[in-house]
Amino acid sequence: MTEANNQPSREQLRAHRQIFWDAWQKAQADLPLNALEVRIARVIAMHPEYHHFFNDMDTFLERDFQVDDGMNPYLHLSLHLAIEEQLATKHPPEAAKLMEHYMLNLKKERHETLHVILEVLAETVYQSQRTGQEPDPETYAGQLRVLMQS
Repeated sequence: MTEANNQPSREQLRAHRQIFWDAWQKAQADLPLNALEVRIARVIAMHPEYHHFFNDMDTFLERDFQVDDGMNPYLHLSLHLAIEEQLATKHPPEAAKLMEHYMLNLKKERHETLHVILEVLAETVYQSQRTGQEPDPETYAGQLRVLMQS
């Protein structure tokens, strides 16, 4: 993170994006993937609207996305990946419980439910960036519990 604004440096951002780029390129070439690359490729596959970003590596790695561009596709994919990890580890347990509740009781599709959780996670991350604080896991879990009540 850069000292001044607690934001990732350009080099850190590029390195993280490179992981997504490499996983998708390997998946498209039907090359062997490690466990993380499998999860990344699955998340990207769920989002054909972002596939065109993977046509030009320099643009993908360097582009700055503005708020009025809509959701930053890299951020969206990263949040998806974080949620997949939360579901796999059941941490926080509220994420897995909400997924189960929406899919079994409310008959929602998995991807639709992932987006419900993603909205909460995105807001949690946004608030932490605004305040310069670490994301509050209790607040996040509490917001997921609220959604289980609705």
